[in-house]
Amino acid sequence: MNVKIGMNMLLWGVETTPASIPVFAGLAAAGYDGVEIPMSGHSAADLKTLASACEDLNLARTASAFVGPETNPISPDAAIRAAALENIKAAIDDAATIGAEILIGGIYQAHKYFTGRGATQQEWDWSADYLRAAGEYAAGVDLKLGLEVLNRFEVYLINTAADGHRMVEQVGLANVGVHYDTHHANIEDPVPAVALKSIEHSINHVHLSESHRGTLGTGQVDWAGTFASLADINYSGWLVIEAFGTSDPGLAEAANVWRNAFDSPEQLYRDGIAFIRRHLG
Repeated sequence: MNVKIGMNMLLWGVETTPASIPVFAGLAAAGYDGVEIPMSGHSAADLKTLASACEDLNLARTASAFVGPETNPISPDAAIRAAALENIKAAIDDAATIGAEILIGGIYQAHKYFTGRGATQQEWDWSADYLRAAGEYAAGVDLKLGLEVLNRFEVYLINTAADGHRMVEQVGLANVGVHYDTHHANIEDPVPAVALKSIEHSINHVHLSESHRGTLGTGQVDWAGTFASLADINYSGWLVIEAFGTSDPGLAEAANVWRNAFDSPEQLYRDGIAFIRRHLG
């Protein structure tokens, strides 16, 4: 597979600032091709500093975005839906500033927004229209969007790879694809061969994340099946490790992470890249 290996910076918390540059250096030394940086209200100056540091370390960038209730694209309130588009446009602008190749996340609805029932056709269509507008805006800065398939305890609009593919088909833009995450798939799509085959022509990003959000290979994810299936569909793109710990209380609460399933961030990312390389052969 023609892939690049990245590390999601959320392991160190929601805020990635110039103080994070020593972490970038450690990742570069460990052999990572890039870093995934959350877009969370950075100043333009900080974004440029982060991009410059990555350039110096030969690290490519991907970016992630978060959608909260005040910018929910499937809200029944038209003003909130309008705010959702402005929110994602701002994240797209920030991602372009750091030179990211793709902006990913569960951007199609607010995180942990539930109504007590499944998605309606109206909610689905609201999301598709918003994603089409966002995708067209992102194309203007040569950026891809990856729709992260999340489990039922976090969202209700897109829970399976097939759901993600259906949304991408409705949006109908070449730069909008499905973002596959092994943690969520372990809950919703237990057979990697089936899930990945369903998005063979729409997948554009992959998160490698353990069932307990810690060190790869120490939980319940079917890693042999995952890597074999990615090879079968000839996946080319990013393989980004996503792990969460307890260092950022707000993030720990959002991700329901109450213990660290790793010894240290350094142990996690060093063991993680070695694990990926073994599976890639």
